[in-house]
Amino acid sequence: MNSEAQDTPIVCDMNVFTPVERENHIRTATQLFQTVQGIREVENGYEFIFPGPNGSESITQFAEFIFNERRCCPFLEFTLKISPKDKPISLLLTGPEGTQEFLREEFSEAFS
Repeated sequence: MNSEAQDTPIVCDMNVFTPVERENHIRTATQLFQTVQGIREVENGYEFIFPGPNGSESITQFAEFIFNERRCCPFLEFTLKISPKDKPISLLLTGPEGTQEFLREEFSEAFS
């Protein structure tokens, strides 16, 4: 992880969105994280495993989530792995120290 990300405070600023954008982002994140099949702890973050893509709309949903999450949570680093065929999709979210605690709180539905 680069030093710039380490210097960015762990803060989620939902005020970067208009009310409609905020509602859409929350809906997209909720839809994605309700489908989590597995979670693997990594240094300063988690790897979330999702079902393989069922068409381009699911890949577009990941792109939309990452685009918007970068706006409100600039400390996060994203790694999206999409394998051939119907293999699971992997989304790695990492950041500075304290990121794991933030992610457990922010995406609690995935951990339950």
